[in-house]
Amino acid sequence: MKIRTFYSFCCYSLLFFAFFSFSQVFAQKVQFKVTARSIPSNCSAGGTSYDMGYVSTANNQDWVVVAFFVQRKGGYWEKKEYTRQGAGYLKLDLSSCDYTGNYYAFACLAEDKECSFPDVYQIETKHNAQDQAPKFRIVKVDKIPCDGGEGAKVESGYVYAPTGGQVEITLFMEKKDGTWRKKTYLYFGTGKLDLDMEGCDLTGNHKATIRYLDN
Repeated sequence: MKIRTFYSFCCYSLLFFAFFSFSQVFAQKVQFKVTARSIPSNCSAGGTSYDMGYVSTANNQDWVVVAFFVQRKGGYWEKKEYTRQGAGYLKLDLSSCDYTGNYYAFACLAEDKECSFPDVYQIETKHNAQDQAPKFRIVKVDKIPCDGGEGAKVESGYVYAPTGGQVEITLFMEKKDGTWRKKTYLYFGTGKLDLDMEGCDLTGNHKATIRYLDN
């Protein structure tokens, strides 16, 4: 099986994600990545909207086929296919309260008969063979101006939950007096988590724990 491009919010290095931070194999002629995703406002227990992606190809006359696999709660996978000519944005328009936030995406040139996609059973097998432990990292910590010095602000982090289940994240931010401020968050599946923690008493140093609540 020859696969031109592989992107996954499910695959990370052990540095932060053992199995999504955009694990990818670049092809010379075609690439695809998700550029916009969100949590649907009508979902009370997680869910994901895949809004937009971007196709890169060397020749704007090329027709590109994208296979998009999304995980549903319970571990089931669903496949959607898209086509577009040339490079540009691709409207995904996939939204469900049942989506976990885990996905795989593959892209082939339509004319490349040797390029093929896996099926949902192969995706499920590959995904389940990976480490299923949840992972968490803070995306960015900013310094903020304060009287007589500066503090720290953290806005968001990224959660990876291979099973798609609910997780509990406990964030510890170091204070200037050597103690730690603690805050606990609940999150369903994989995706961006708003942390909204700041203070002039914070150094910016941090640590966190994460665990499944349903295991």
